Amino acid sequence: MRVRQSRRLLSTEDYLFSFIDRARALAEQGGLAPIALGVGDCDLPTPEHIVAGAREAVGDALHHRYPPYAGTRELREAAAAFLARRFGVRTDAETQVVATLGSKEAMAHLALGFVDPGDVVLVPDPAYPVYATWARWCGADVVRVPLRESNGFLPDLDAIDHDVARRAKLFWVCYPNNPTAALATTEFFDRLAQFALEHDILVASDLAYSEIYYDCEPPPSFLASPGAMECGIEFHSLSKTYNMPGWRVGFAAGSSTAVTVLRAIKTQTDSGTFGAIQHAAARALTDHTGYPDRLRATYRDRMRVLCDGLEAAGLDALRPKATFYCLVRAPYGLTSEGFAKKLIEDARVLGIPATGFGPGGEGYLRLTVCADSAQIAEAVRRIQAVRWR
Repeated sequence: MRVRQSRRLLSTEDYLFSFIDRARALAEQGGLAPIALGVGDCDLPTPEHIVAGAREAVGDALHHRYPPYAGTRELREAAAAFLARRFGVRTDAETQVVATLGSKEAMAHLALGFVDPGDVVLVPDPAYPVYATWARWCGADVVRVPLRESNGFLPDLDAIDHDVARRAKLFWVCYPNNPTAALATTEFFDRLAQFALEHDILVASDLAYSEIYYDCEPPPSFLASPGAMECGIEFHSLSKTYNMPGWRVGFAAGSSTAVTVLRAIKTQTDSGTFGAIQHAAARALTDHTGYPDRLRATYRDRMRVLCDGLEAAGLDALRPKATFYCLVRAPYGLTSEGFAKKLIEDARVLGIPATGFGPGGEGYLRLTVCADSAQIAEAVRRIQAVRWR
């Protein structure tokens, strides 16, 4: 018997993660241990008061049963309160909020509820690969919307073809942005909401990095724009803000229609996050210890070390105002992948060619500060020892 993979999977490019695996294998051939500044995997522990909340809840037999498909009332109400406090966005916890397993699975499953073969899904370029992958798996035509540095890495809504907009079902956005670290303005979100309403498009906003920002106003929510609650759904994850990537918990909020559809898909695909983890997530969202402020200070200090060091090496770093990512322009004569290969071969530092997020990433490399300051300082020392020009 020969078991065959689906054409869907065989046709999927896994460039980003295959590059990481190849780079790590290459690095292991040398004697100097590589420093990984590629994947956005939070290196700090989850705050103890959140861990304690989970520890207490594990002993409650109520959590040993299946949780509600939409998430516990406690978590949904905590999420609604967070949206109101942080963004001024009012939501009904019963009809406009759903708990998720982090945000990745919910973003992936959104297409199942809205996209039919032949529909168009608008995906920024470069962007988190999940947006395009699941759109294709649902038979959609993925239309890449360029994010250019000259436009602040914002999509040019006026440049989107009218016929494309007419066929579009979903429009993905992510601000603060991965991989560019760009921020969106409230003015852009207002225009995006009007564009979506005019063309009957659901805007899917990935707001995983809302609380990681430096020396600027807190990033806005798309849902705060006029009309956005009619045409938008927003995804929040506790992975980044509270160092909970392994806990797999988050929430989506927005249009009651979109949330209802996502809930229906989830009833067929999962049984929810363990109730004790949802309790811990609710504790995080109602936290008054100021932890996100301390986390931002840590990332700000690390980013300063990284960017100062890159510039001292003669490299052109785009100093970010948000996220824990930094784009670096490829030196003259190198492609994004060539830059990444030289970095791992000559400096034993792992970064990600931004082409792993789409062809629009050509010319850039993405680095993270998900490593302690000593490792970042050592990475910078190694990079400065390389002749780049």
